[in-house]
Amino acid sequence: MQLFILCATTLFLLFSCSGPVDRQEIDLSDQVVAQPVDGVGHYVYAMSIPKEVAVGTKLDAQMEWRTVGSVDPNARYTMDIQFSGPDNKIYSYPSGANTVGELHLANWLSYDLLIPPDFTPGAYTFGVRLRDSNRDFEAVPLGYRTDLLGTDGFYTLAEFAVTPAE
Repeated sequence: MQLFILCATTLFLLFSCSGPVDRQEIDLSDQVVAQPVDGVGHYVYAMSIPKEVAVGTKLDAQMEWRTVGSVDPNARYTMDIQFSGPDNKIYSYPSGANTVGELHLANWLSYDLLIPPDFTPGAYTFGVRLRDSNRDFEAVPLGYRTDLLGTDGFYTLAEFAVTPAE
């Protein structure tokens, strides 16, 4: 119970001080499963992204990654972010550029993701996946409910709009 109160207080403080009102503050704590498939829970616990972003600008994504359970200390994960909609784009961050998958990880990571100038405006989903660099980059199961699992190992976590350039 104390852990729940601590987490709820932390989320409240982070989200209440997060800045512009055009951002989505997303709590994903109710989307995780108690017993992940591989016994390890890798997941984005909370995230903050804009509701909309113009083509040719950057989408600032902030994600609180958590890893719980017995983790292989030699594991190296590549974290991918996918924008899926009228167009598709995948951004990859190799293990040297992120700390996702580290034992008992609980930290906020920020990413500035460029929306290509020729991206088609419209509704998009924001997905994430981990790939194991030591196992031919196979997708790693994340600790989410299976209904969030899309194609190619991506879990859909949010929606946003891409607008024409201003």
